[in-house]
Amino acid sequence: MNVIEVKKVNRIFVNGKEKSHVLKDIDLTVEKGEFISIMGPSGGGKSTLLYLLGGLDMPSSGSVTINGTDLSKLKDKELCKMRNNDIGFVFQFYNLVPNLNVEDNISLPLMIAGKNRSEYKDRLDECLKIIGMEDKRKLTPRELSGGQQQRVAIARSLVFDPDILFLDEPIGNLDTQNGMRIMELFREINKKYNKTIVQVTHSEDAAKYGTKLVKLVDGQIRSVTDIA
Repeated sequence: MNVIEVKKVNRIFVNGKEKSHVLKDIDLTVEKGEFISIMGPSGGGKSTLLYLLGGLDMPSSGSVTINGTDLSKLKDKELCKMRNNDIGFVFQFYNLVPNLNVEDNISLPLMIAGKNRSEYKDRLDECLKIIGMEDKRKLTPRELSGGQQQRVAIARSLVFDPDILFLDEPIGNLDTQNGMRIMELFREINKKYNKTIVQVTHSEDAAKYGTKLVKLVDGQIRSVTDIA
């Protein structure tokens, strides 16, 4: 079953009289439970593609479909609901609120969505267990290492139990050892919890944790290969 379908997607940015054709006729399918790694040179359109897949941006032409729904057909409120419930994001920079503790940072999407946090207590506990930080729930970001802060960001992306995770250079801010530990965690989330994952990365070592490698060069997909 394809959870993501991209058909003939182009993304053109216009700045005055100048046009920049960043993505060109992109076709891509992602099956449920796959772990896709997107690699390519800087400026090749990797992050732009990821933002289109996650509904943070819209294509100039073509379509992006998630679970059978064309994102361009959704109203703003419907798109916001999908981003809350069906997909999660993890970025290179952890984007944690400094004066909130671990528990509150993970719960932030619940507060923004107006949910009753007490109804999600079991889910919050499960997220803390997934990242192995049950004993650090009351600490603030300044008391955590970079790897621990990224784990909190991962837990935050999982709090609504989404089907799909989008990762934008998730270990780009970490040293090699901590980075590989985070990749091990993503692989566990992919296999144990059957989450579909799409990551953009410059790291060949990080890409190997996926099940499929997409090479994106100059806004075009050059190859799609299975990872042994």
